[in-house]
Amino acid sequence: MKICYIANGMSIHTQRWVKYFAEKGHEVHLISPRPFGDNNIEDVKLHVLKKVCPQIRIISYVINLPLYVIQVRRLVKRVKPDILHAHYVTNCGFLGALTGFHPFVLSAWGSDVLAAPKKSRIIKLMVKFALKKANSVSTTSQYLEAYLHKEFNLPQHKVSAIPWGVDLRIFHKGYEIEVKELRVNLGVDDSNFIILSPRHLKDHYRIEYIVQAMPYILARYRNVILILLKGAAEEKKYESQIDNLVKELGVAKNVRLIHKELKLKEMAALYNLSDALISIPKSDQFSSSIQEGMACGTIPIVGDLEVYHQYLTDGENALFVNAEDPEEIAEKVVYCIEHPEFKERFYAINRKIIEEKEDWDKNAQKMEELYMSLLAEKAKGGLA
Repeated sequence: MKICYIANGMSIHTQRWVKYFAEKGHEVHLISPRPFGDNNIEDVKLHVLKKVCPQIRIISYVINLPLYVIQVRRLVKRVKPDILHAHYVTNCGFLGALTGFHPFVLSAWGSDVLAAPKKSRIIKLMVKFALKKANSVSTTSQYLEAYLHKEFNLPQHKVSAIPWGVDLRIFHKGYEIEVKELRVNLGVDDSNFIILSPRHLKDHYRIEYIVQAMPYILARYRNVILILLKGAAEEKKYESQIDNLVKELGVAKNVRLIHKELKLKEMAALYNLSDALISIPKSDQFSSSIQEGMACGTIPIVGDLEVYHQYLTDGENALFVNAEDPEEIAEKVVYCIEHPEFKERFYAINRKIIEEKEDWDKNAQKMEELYMSLLAEKAKGGLA
């Protein structure tokens, strides 16, 4: 099978999908506005889109859109894939829809359908157009599947929840040597209680409220360290805002910022180092970062979003917080410090959930089955 993806090559999620199908022996092409970065992937043909104005990142998509459309249409026509699959509805999904190619699979990631359409009428129209043109739309959660049915009037047969899942061969307890190295590199020791913010440094993830919680935490326990990840974020203004906030609050000695984008095994080691993770975005799918932490035994402290209730129960295997209340966030962290038994108790529940519901290998097979069903339907003349 020849599969052509349209997605951001810098994303670790994109890299997982293309690598999986390439290793399965399929011919895989990736059309991307950005290269893979440091992660070279064998047997994947990468087509990086040329840009008119690469410097102005904030508005570059709009400026480059006409050129992107021309290039994507030409590349798809040249590659002649069996399946075209676009990830993230508002940009790559829109480009995929404009090719007119079928079978066309579209993956909704979360904020692309939950938050982006609310920002402007134009974005909402782009999302509706892309969803309409797709033969099948995959989501990562039951909540997102129901949301697409309700908000965009998509028929039941067109949407399917196929969680990305967690690679259980990577995300598990252990990594003793790597954890020791991390302690040295980050300047922390066994006496520190480690909080991890596993989301990228973007305004959407409301990192400022986590930072604002630190003075309240440190007033009770001085040995707490907060680790932030810059990741693939390109929001320089927000990064400066967080940096200034850390200084203004006088918590710089207790905050660590990791600038580079971490590979999967590096993330697994970081979860093993951490006692708790905090994820409080404005909207979300059931993110891989939370699931990975669950699989490694990290305590999830999360905002009270409906999607998280699919697997998490407050006080049973996670702690829920008011995302915009730093004092409440601090109280939950302090509660974890004062109840160390929670970590093993939560892990016993969470590991089982991930193994049963979010095993990457099992869920990736479901995507392959979806591809095959669409090709069978096309062969019968059932796709437009």
